[in-house]
Amino acid sequence: MLQQKDNIAPPGAQRALRVGVAGLGVAASQILPSFKEGSPFELVAGADTQSEAREAFSATYDRPALGSVEELCARPDIDVIWISTPNTLHADHTVAAARAGKHVICEKPMAVTLAECDRMITAAQENGVLLLQGHSKIYQPPMRMMRQILKSGRLGRVIQIQSSNFNDWLQRPRLAPELDTKFGGGIVYRQGPHMVDIVRFLGGGMVKRVVGVAGKADKNFDTFGHFSALLEFEDGAAASLCFNGYGFFDVTELTWDIGESGYLQTGGRRFPRKPRLTGPADPRGKVLGAEERKVSPDERSKGTRHPPFFGLTVVACEHGVIRQSPTGLFVYTEDGREEIACPPSGGRTAELTELSAALEEGRAPFPDGRWGKATLEVCLEIMSSSAEGRGRDLRFQIAAP
Repeated sequence: MLQQKDNIAPPGAQRALRVGVAGLGVAASQILPSFKEGSPFELVAGADTQSEAREAFSATYDRPALGSVEELCARPDIDVIWISTPNTLHADHTVAAARAGKHVICEKPMAVTLAECDRMITAAQENGVLLLQGHSKIYQPPMRMMRQILKSGRLGRVIQIQSSNFNDWLQRPRLAPELDTKFGGGIVYRQGPHMVDIVRFLGGGMVKRVVGVAGKADKNFDTFGHFSALLEFEDGAAASLCFNGYGFFDVTELTWDIGESGYLQTGGRRFPRKPRLTGPADPRGKVLGAEERKVSPDERSKGTRHPPFFGLTVVACEHGVIRQSPTGLFVYTEDGREEIACPPSGGRTAELTELSAALEEGRAPFPDGRWGKATLEVCLEIMSSSAEGRGRDLRFQIAAP
């Protein structure tokens, strides 16, 4: 049974979650808009080792910015630490937060090694706090609705899943650690968890075996820029994954020009002729690159927001097929094609909503630390399979609820 800390509202309480954000870089810039006026969640403070990041945070949000995660964890007016620090620090910062009695939302990938995942899971259990995997595409409405249809049994058993994505991941300004596998860098570590989460969620979670090929096709970057993988599930279903981040083609051409935000992609996603990047960026270049990719307020006010797309995912079952549509899902059966509407993304509030619900109901959140570990296992085995030229059996998978 979950042991509640003194500063944490017990199940059934209605008080807004009070949140501290650890790491105030580009990842945090996606999180912080969740605390807009009227939000049911309260932003209390942030932390970062970089003075410029702290100054920008305090100026924008009028909240204190501390110089270390440990200082953030020590504040008695915080319930939850949202960890958006570099991948290699996820484990240490999660353990610190748990020992301080704070619930944790941790960005993907959960960690760099399975041993780090175990440290994080154990710390949460021993200190009676919840550990939630953040930044997963399975929070998105189309994936949730797709899973509901599959679980209803209407289409029979899942037999095949195909998930593909092409974008310019390697042609966006990246800091050196983002391009170094030792630091959780490269396309498999940094984008693989999104795709693996999707296919594990839709396929039921229990992957039995992985065969993967990961490559470095851009001579300017010693990092994985593409991968392909075949996942075999315990029930006999199979999933094929393909990700290419070199920027010559964008999958939005196959998804009605709708991208991850749910807005029509314009400008930079059309890849006008420009010099290709040949190395890592400095912190300033990283921030400028992220700013260029934001959907402008003008586009948001004028444009219709669609359900978000993370590439193209098609699920084949015994009695039909499902894929996303511009307004929801297309379901194909012997009766023809049916379109089912679903809402657009609610942004990054989904993690906070799930954590709040889990606390109120006295249950484990989903996706939790064990799910995050299982997803990381698949990503690690894609790279190991590629290096060894053989399939890899999995040991730490858990079922989707």
